[in-house]
Amino acid sequence: MLSVFLIIPFIVNLGVYGISMTLYFALIALGVSVIYVIQVKRPIITVILLDALTSARRSILQQVIKSPIGSAIPIDTLNDGLMRLEKTVKELLESVERDYERRGGYLGILMGAIGVLISLLLTNNYVIYGIISVIVYDTMSALGGVLLGRVKLPFSNATMEGTLVGMASLVTVLFLLTNQLIGSLTITVVAALSEAYGMEDNLAIPVTTSLIAMVLKLPIIA
Repeated sequence: MLSVFLIIPFIVNLGVYGISMTLYFALIALGVSVIYVIQVKRPIITVILLDALTSARRSILQQVIKSPIGSAIPIDTLNDGLMRLEKTVKELLESVERDYERRGGYLGILMGAIGVLISLLLTNNYVIYGIISVIVYDTMSALGGVLLGRVKLPFSNATMEGTLVGMASLVTVLFLLTNQLIGSLTITVVAALSEAYGMEDNLAIPVTTSLIAMVLKLPIIA
């Protein structure tokens, strides 16, 4: 959802509504800051979802038992099926959620919004490279790591497989948009290093890739 909001200024003319790009990203940063504070001070969303699933399972079982057809339905089988569904959802959430996010809320979305805002202030329109990088590389490397990841990179939690999937995806997208092979490869390598060895990839990726794009004077992606 954050990725969708990040790309909006490049597909919608916000100037018509009197909103500059800087104001827009500042509002995004403010909004996700509020979300982060709420998540830190209250149970994180996965806990709420799992509690809701457990409550829903118990409620369904009670309704079935009380219903006229309750005696015809194998309650134990229904309960086992619902518990398997609950377990599947839990495993899916845990696979995409970072350990520190379980402890302290969703820092990633906050750092992503701040990273894009900083990139905009430092590089102006080159921020689009940072946005594309964090959307494509971060997403695809995470999926690749979850689905294929086996070998860890040295001194990093990133996997070789996830890194390769992310790099292949980003370099392809950038080359199609810019027709600049060397520049696309350079930005992709910087994104990979930022994700694997940066303190927080959602902050490091947009800032570093936008700066590199500006230094290389790559074409502005409209």
